[in-house]
Amino acid sequence: MSKPKHQHFIPKSYLKNFSIEKDGKFFLEGKLRTDDKPKDRLLSIRDICVDKNLYTIPNLKEENKYALEKYYATQIDEIYPEIYELLIDPSITYITPKQRAQIIMTTMSLFFRTPKFLNFNERRLSLILNHAVNNFQDKAGQVKYKFRDFDFDFNIKNIEDVIVNLKIKNKLKFLSEHLDDWNKFIQFKFKAGLMVFEIYEDVDLITSDNPVIMHSIEGNPFNVFDPTNIISLPIDSKHYLTIFPNSEEASLNRIFKGKRDKMFAIGTNYQVDENSEEWILGRPNSITAHIEDQLKYGAYTLDNLQIVEDTKERATDMKQLWEILESTGGVIAHTKVAEKIRELRKKRIHKDDPEMQHFILELAKHGYLTV
Repeated sequence: MSKPKHQHFIPKSYLKNFSIEKDGKFFLEGKLRTDDKPKDRLLSIRDICVDKNLYTIPNLKEENKYALEKYYATQIDEIYPEIYELLIDPSITYITPKQRAQIIMTTMSLFFRTPKFLNFNERRLSLILNHAVNNFQDKAGQVKYKFRDFDFDFNIKNIEDVIVNLKIKNKLKFLSEHLDDWNKFIQFKFKAGLMVFEIYEDVDLITSDNPVIMHSIEGNPFNVFDPTNIISLPIDSKHYLTIFPNSEEASLNRIFKGKRDKMFAIGTNYQVDENSEEWILGRPNSITAHIEDQLKYGAYTLDNLQIVEDTKERATDMKQLWEILESTGGVIAHTKVAEKIRELRKKRIHKDDPEMQHFILELAKHGYLTV
């Protein structure tokens, strides 16, 4: 890997879990946001979510300029398969501090390493430069303009050099800042609760070129370091990781495992689609099924409105149950948990929920009645 110029910002080790294998190669169904339907042919994971020289560091010697790409390859992408197996194994509910850090580090790299921040800043730079050229150019072609950290003073005949230098500065800014924010974020979320949901009904989860979904449960304006953020990430066609808001009571040695139904998967796929930059991706026929589901369940009908309300109520109930579990140190066999389950199982929306049945049976084993 001496000159890895084609660099994956969503690694093959992640995309592989949404693909099928053919002759040792892995393929996905994919659709561009601007298209009405998926591509006619499946896409190789080698050719998707990749940019040329995205992590190549400008102005360094040949042996050093690919250091960041090599770091991602060896320290993130190579260990992710082991972390993935830990996440989807239903028997693993206890983890070490090292494993917790690795879970957050590898999965959240999918947020910080994508080129969306780089591209956003490039669009901003282009707008500022065009504004300077169109409004602050004299008759001799000299452009002088100051705006925040920009101080332009160049002749229009040299604009190509200006553009090149701006891109290099923007690239260096992206490379340094995303690493800095990513490392801070690992420490910031270390005490947050972790849970993996398995979809038990016949619906596939999809993913995208920007798969990490992050928003405040309090409705705060977006801030990556908001402690009220809930973070979600599909990790294969049947499993979904959630990192809960920060909590001083989080059980650092626990990772909870649960199950979710078809409507949860359909709602999740909608969020993944909305959060994508250019591509949504998944197993063959999963993107096609997603489009059909959105047409069916997105229609403005009484049944669909009820589904939306039920989903919101179920999410609120499970958040309250999670908070109780946090206060008990993750112990299910506890009076507080039994009282909450007794309250929840009376509701129609939890009648056939396998997650609820799990709690009921676990409590019954320890003599807690929730009737």
